[in-house]
Amino acid sequence: MLDFAKDPALWEKVRTHEAYAKHRAEILEKYEQAFSEPPRAHSLEDTLRGGDDRGLWHKQLNQLQCSAILSLIYPDNEEYFNNLLKIIWAYCDEYSWAPLGHFNSYYNRTPADFDPGLIDIFASSAGFALSEIKHLLGHRFPRVVYDRLTYEIRKHIIEPYLTRNYFWEKHDNNWASVCGGGVGATLMYECPEVFFEQRERLDATMQCYLDSFADDGVCVEGTGYWGFGFGFFVSYAMLEKEITNGEIDWFKCEKVKTIATFMQKMFLQRDVLVSFSDCGQSARYSVGLPHILRMIYGDAVECLPYDTGIVAYDNTHFNFLLRSVIYFNPEYITHDIQNDVVYNMQQTGIFIKRTKNYGFAIKGGNNGESHNHNDVGSFILARNNKQILCDIGAGPYVEGYHTEQRYTFFNPSSFSHNVPFFDGIGHDGVRRENVIIDYDEDKACASLDFKNAYGIDYLTSAMRKFYFSDAQIRMCDHFDLTKKSAITERFVTKTEPVLCEGGVLIDDVLLRCVSGATPTITIKELETHNTGEMYNVYLIDYTLGDDVCDFEIIFETPTKESV
Repeated sequence: MLDFAKDPALWEKVRTHEAYAKHRAEILEKYEQAFSEPPRAHSLEDTLRGGDDRGLWHKQLNQLQCSAILSLIYPDNEEYFNNLLKIIWAYCDEYSWAPLGHFNSYYNRTPADFDPGLIDIFASSAGFALSEIKHLLGHRFPRVVYDRLTYEIRKHIIEPYLTRNYFWEKHDNNWASVCGGGVGATLMYECPEVFFEQRERLDATMQCYLDSFADDGVCVEGTGYWGFGFGFFVSYAMLEKEITNGEIDWFKCEKVKTIATFMQKMFLQRDVLVSFSDCGQSARYSVGLPHILRMIYGDAVECLPYDTGIVAYDNTHFNFLLRSVIYFNPEYITHDIQNDVVYNMQQTGIFIKRTKNYGFAIKGGNNGESHNHNDVGSFILARNNKQILCDIGAGPYVEGYHTEQRYTFFNPSSFSHNVPFFDGIGHDGVRRENVIIDYDEDKACASLDFKNAYGIDYLTSAMRKFYFSDAQIRMCDHFDLTKKSAITERFVTKTEPVLCEGGVLIDDVLLRCVSGATPTITIKELETHNTGEMYNVYLIDYTLGDDVCDFEIIFETPTKESV
C-alpha cells in the first residue's frame, strides 16, 4: 500500500522543487523545535508523578513525524535517520502508548493501573505512524529495531484490539475515527489477513463516526476536530479502498462528500474560521486533507493557498504530515474564498454569510453536542481578517473540563458568548430541541428563537433577528417573560473597544445601540487552549431597564468605498 511513496523520484521532487520550499522550511523548523531535547521514554519519576503527561507525548509524536519525513526527503542525512531510530526505540521502551491524562479522564485509571493494552487516540496514532514508517523505511532499519518494533506494535495495538472491546468503537465523535482508523491502518500494514477478519468491526466504528454527522455535514465538535477526526477517516478510507482493490469505497457516500466541503464553508474571511465548540483560537488542519479531497471530488472542494494563516501542518500526526507532502498539488489551489454566499445548515443549526465587507456566523442547534459550548443564539462578526465580535473557542483542557463541571469554566459557558442572560442566569447546558435558523432571502433576515438554551421557566420566547445590508448588520432581540427580569446583553471581543459618542468602536466597526442602553466594559484575562499564553477578552454589557423586553443594536461596517 502507498507504494508510490517509496519512489525516489517523488522525494527528489519534494527535495528540490520550488513548490515544496515552504513545506521543507516548516518541517525543518518543526524538527529543530522537536529535537531541542533528545528522544526519551517516560521515566519512572514521570509515571509515579501521575497527572496529565500529554506534553511529552506530543513531543514524541513531533520527533517521530519530523525525523521520519526528513529521512524520506533527505535519505543521505544520517542525523535525521539516527534520530528516527532513537525515537522509535523510545516508543519501544514505553510501557503504555496511552498518556496518563487519558487513563484518568476516559478510563478512570491511575498510574497503579498502568496498562500496555490501553488504546486511545495517542496509542492508535502511534500505531498507525510506526507501522507506516516501518512500511516506508523499514528496509533501512537494523534488524533488532525492525523486529522489536514489530513486537511492540503487536503488544500495544494488535493483540489488545483482538482480545478486548473499547468504548470508542461506538462513540459519536472523533475518538471513533481516530482510534478505529489508527487501529485499522495498523492492521492493514502489519497483518492484512487479520484486517480482513476484523474489517466489519472496524467499518462499523467508522460508520458510527459518520453517523455523528447530520446530512448537512457539519462537525459539531468544531473545525479543529473536523481536521483531526475526518483526517483519520480519510486516511483509513483511502487505505481500505486500496487494499480491497476498490471494493470498499467510502468516498461514493454522499454524506462523506458533504462532510468534505464543511471546512471551506467555515471560513468567514481569508484567515478567519468559525470557532464554535472546542476549537483552538487559531484552528489548524492538515495541508494534505483538502488536496486529497479535491483529487477525489474535483471542483466541489476548495484548496486555499498554503500561506493562508489557518492552513498549516497538523503538528502531531505522521499520517497527516506524510499526506501533506505526497498529495500536495499546487494546481489545486484556489486563490481566495468565495464571497457573497449564504450557507444555512439547518439540521445542525449553523448559518454563514460572507460578503466582501464582512463574514458572519450564527449558532443554533442545541447545548448537548459533542464538545459542546453553551452558545445557542451566539454569533461571530469577522472583518479586517479577524474576529471583531468573537467566539473565543476552547479553554485549556484542565482537570474537570470534560466532566459535569464543564460549564463552571468560562470558555464553554454562555458567559463567554454573544448572548443575553436573565437575572444573572445563562444557559444551563441541557440538550433540548434543536434551534433552527430561518433565512428570508428577500428581506435578508436570519431569525431564531433560542429560549430552549435556557432552563428558565418564565422565559417563553427569545427571538433574535439579524438584518443584513452591505454596510451594517442590525440585530433585534425580543423576549417574552412571565415576570420581571434583569436582562443583560453581552458582546465579546479580543480587540480593545473604545467608548465614543456614537457607541462602542471595535477596530473600525461601530456598535450603535438603538435601544438607549448604556454599555459597561470589563476585562478578563484568559489562557489559550494549546500554548498557555495569556490574552485579554473584553466583555461589553448592556443592561436593559425595568420592563424592557426589546433590544436593538446596529453593527456598522464601513464599505471599502466609504473608508
